[in-house]
Amino acid sequence: MDATEETRIPVSMIGKVVFASLQIDPHPPLLTWLRDDLSRMVVQHRAGRVLLDLSGTLSLDAYEFEHLVATGRALKLLGARTVLVGMRPGVVAALAALDVDLAALPGARDVEQGLALPLP
Repeated sequence: MDATEETRIPVSMIGKVVFASLQIDPHPPLLTWLRDDLSRMVVQHRAGRVLLDLSGTLSLDAYEFEHLVATGRALKLLGARTVLVGMRPGVVAALAALDVDLAALPGARDVEQGLALPLP
């Protein structure tokens, strides 16, 4: 395993929910691996929801956010709703200043709230 492979984001299951926690600031290859890993888990486990925990993410630019939105749209085609959880207020404020569509994916304060959101 090379150094870049060591930084892959672990993806696990919480019941029938796919869960991934970004504890580092993302970069394009990492986001691509994450999309692929999430897609595989959604299909394998027939998951109806994906929680992306961003509490460990200190910064997120418009490109990285749009990559997460595109991942959420892809997962929706596979039958899973993506919820962003734990975003830091500073990250949200920075994205708002960049005029990205913050409503593109639902958000929740924390994992507990994300698990409690009703599925559409």
